[in-house]
Amino acid sequence: MNEMMGSLSETPLHFYHKRGKALQIALFGLLFVVAGMYLTVLGFGEGEDASLFGGVMGLLSLLMGAAGLGFGVRRAFRLSPVLTLDENGLHDRVAAASAGFVAWSDISRIEPYALMGQPYIGIDLYDAREFSAQRSGFMRGLMRANRGLVSMPVNIPMQGFGRESATILAEIEAHWMRYGQTGR
Repeated sequence: MNEMMGSLSETPLHFYHKRGKALQIALFGLLFVVAGMYLTVLGFGEGEDASLFGGVMGLLSLLMGAAGLGFGVRRAFRLSPVLTLDENGLHDRVAAASAGFVAWSDISRIEPYALMGQPYIGIDLYDAREFSAQRSGFMRGLMRANRGLVSMPVNIPMQGFGRESATILAEIEAHWMRYGQTGR
């Protein structure tokens, strides 16, 4: 456990992504769109540089770039919080495939970790199957894939929070200790 405990205010705590990271994703998405358009025109055009492979790669780059651009712009200008902590649990809307609501009483362990150099907060549950059963088929598949990479079904990426990551971890732990049922 983290030594520093959070503030435990009675009002919900809201955390927002830093805009810079989201704008960086949008910028890279825009670069992929431009490169995709170029490769598509070049690949499907006429001339000696034309190739089916180049055109297909251009279309894939265009699609990935459009997705990144849309995600980054939407995330950069999102006015609602991506993580909320209250007396009932945490509301995770951090990633595109986030866990949603997780009750404090369902959490058995909280642990920070890094995967491929990126910081995460891992949350283990007393009954991951029950939690998973309440999710859509797509989310169940993502949770199963997560369990293959890391041992915890709920994983909150901290990349977009910057220095606030340590505060978020401390607050999650403090709320869990106060409202959760440790040792259930």
